[in-house]
Amino acid sequence: MLARAAVRLQSAIAAAIAVVTSVLVLAVAPWWMVVVGPLVGLGYRAAALRPIARRERLALAPVPESWRELLARRVPFYGRLSPPAQKRFEGDVAVFLGEHKIYGPQGAEVPEEVKVMIGAGAAMLIHGRPDWEWPHVRDIVVHPTQWNEDGEPGDHHGIAGQVHLQGPVLFSRKQIRFGFRKPDGENVVLHELAHVLDMADGAADGSPDRFAWTAVPGWEAMVRSRLKAVRRKQGGPLRAYAGTNSAELFAVAVEVFFEQPGRLRKQDPDLYEALATLFNLDPDTGALRRPLSG
Repeated sequence: MLARAAVRLQSAIAAAIAVVTSVLVLAVAPWWMVVVGPLVGLGYRAAALRPIARRERLALAPVPESWRELLARRVPFYGRLSPPAQKRFEGDVAVFLGEHKIYGPQGAEVPEEVKVMIGAGAAMLIHGRPDWEWPHVRDIVVHPTQWNEDGEPGDHHGIAGQVHLQGPVLFSRKQIRFGFRKPDGENVVLHELAHVLDMADGAADGSPDRFAWTAVPGWEAMVRSRLKAVRRKQGGPLRAYAGTNSAELFAVAVEVFFEQPGRLRKQDPDLYEALATLFNLDPDTGALRRPLSG
């Protein structure tokens, strides 16, 4: 998180509130009551900065060594980062896990390693954009296995993850572990959290407007062309499921971008460049396209 930028923004809002309040008070009360304005502004600033301060504490606190071992073993992206970037990545995992409730059916406990893998997926998506905020804090429910449209569990069923515009994010525990087993271009955590980013503007359309697609000219035309290509079985690195609709194409493309960036760059350089611009990142090296501002 770019805490300093957030502090500057909230301080500016607090100052504006103080000025406006002071003007309004002067219009109806004695001049000495102008002190109410600064007090209201300071009260707003304290309330607004409380969650930012909590995130800072979470991000700066040392993480368990078991987390680092798991990240080094199961998250290749983490291994490509410099030590300072790894520390920031660990902080992003801690913040995400600190702000989201993760539990199993009927409130059952979820293994710590599974929680850390979910947090790692979230940290990957925002690593190049620490100023991004997760659109909504959602509950995350981890089922032991997959399920079908009626919610019936079983390994033979086809649903491994699910996100709706409202409500929790659902994952299959088995598929979370499978997704981090090897970088094969399929990772249910990246897939479903990509949907969460997409839905931030209120629509699952493959164009997460909240994150300034104006920086990616021609994105919608690119999505249309890739949909046609996938449906003609000419999608290159994108698996057939990407042809379902534009939202699924975006989510599948995000999986491949982070898990097999070299393959995506070679087979579809334009799509790779669009995603690298959006995420401000080259995931095969961990290098940022543009330095972070403070």
